[in-house]
Amino acid sequence: MQDLIFLEKAAPRPDRDATPRSRRYYVWTVGCQMNVSDSERLEAALQGVGYSPAQRPEDASFIVLNSCSVRASAEERILGKLGELVRVKRAQPDTRVVLWGCMVGPDNRSIFERQLPMVDHFVAPSAVDEVLALAPNPVYSLDEPALPVASWAHPPVAVHVPIQYGCNMSCAYCVIPLRRGRERSRPLDELVEECTRIVARGAREITLLGQIVDSWGHDLPGRPQLADLLEAVHAIPGLQRLRFLTSHPAWMTDRLIETVARLPRCMPDINLPVQAGSDRLLKLMRRGYTAARYRALVARIRACIPHVSLTTDIIVGHPGETREDFAQTMALCEELRFDKVHIAAFSSRPGTLAADLEQDAALAVPEEEKEARRRELERLQERIATERNAAFLGHTVEVLVEGESKGKWRGRSPNNKLVFFPHPDDLTGRLVTVQITQTSPWALQGALR
Repeated sequence: MQDLIFLEKAAPRPDRDATPRSRRYYVWTVGCQMNVSDSERLEAALQGVGYSPAQRPEDASFIVLNSCSVRASAEERILGKLGELVRVKRAQPDTRVVLWGCMVGPDNRSIFERQLPMVDHFVAPSAVDEVLALAPNPVYSLDEPALPVASWAHPPVAVHVPIQYGCNMSCAYCVIPLRRGRERSRPLDELVEECTRIVARGAREITLLGQIVDSWGHDLPGRPQLADLLEAVHAIPGLQRLRFLTSHPAWMTDRLIETVARLPRCMPDINLPVQAGSDRLLKLMRRGYTAARYRALVARIRACIPHVSLTTDIIVGHPGETREDFAQTMALCEELRFDKVHIAAFSSRPGTLAADLEQDAALAVPEEEKEARRRELERLQERIATERNAAFLGHTVEVLVEGESKGKWRGRSPNNKLVFFPHPDDLTGRLVTVQITQTSPWALQGALR
């Protein structure tokens, strides 16, 4: 599992226009924020050459499935969706289907051994230009490189901008270096230019995105740091909020922490995956730090950014994890009281060290035990999140409104709490003040002040 949130995202609801099926696309995304960002960039580029989004695959002439290999369940979702497309291809043989992303990574040749007659093209991760070039019936030339998200006619309120691709780490459980290759940082000037255009087109929040985001720049001339990039993007006129993810404890510096604390539009919101609370297990996982070092880092962050929201990722049932190891993870969560914990039961990925470890019966954790540990940790975190969110009751928070959901407006506070509130006017993209009237482990409810 990579150190990013696992998501599933369907194509957006299309505008009510008369665009024919021959110029409609359908993009379906499974995986991390990097996949979501890749798909956002593809959609912007498709709209730039005259396409409109379709809500259903049967309404599109061009279908792209952006895939993930982080867990077996992700691949199963994609294979299930491909199965559904057999009917679409049978009814409309001219439909062009592209399988894109980590399932087509350079070290996953097994995908080509599967019987996937519904797929017309296979494209490796992040290759937006290659996918765009496969689109049939563009309104104008595809000679130009893929357009960034700034080319959306109506860009999202919050946009993810990839600042690096690939990963140089060797975590035992993670397949990302095999699928996305070595780490490559994008130049600072290029990123600032893209972010400037995104903000000029109406986006209000930018999240800088990388597999190990705080290692950005080490492979560029002059070896700039993420703090330098935050400074440069923060200065863009019109930008209201700036975030970044996902960090690695071994790469986060005091300078980065101090920069987040100092820049007013840099949100107090840090995702810092720990993965386990046991030093023995962290060594097996090849994480490069101890639980004590992680605790000390959290203490420095909270001392410098008192109202910070800290989220983390944890894997339960990794090969070699004993009940005592798991108890140490539970104790760490009880002590540090994260705002959110992304919990995953270990999923073996071919080609990783952990997959080899799992072949040893003495190290493998039974599936039912993995699930039991996952549920136990979820119950603990639900209680902690309930208590932490209850502290917001009666207080006001500033919310950037992202859109509507089930009759209420949906947005996020500076520390990334999801907030819902009713109001008759369209407030999309606005910064508003909301008084919290109800809390839960998952979100806050309130009323506009």
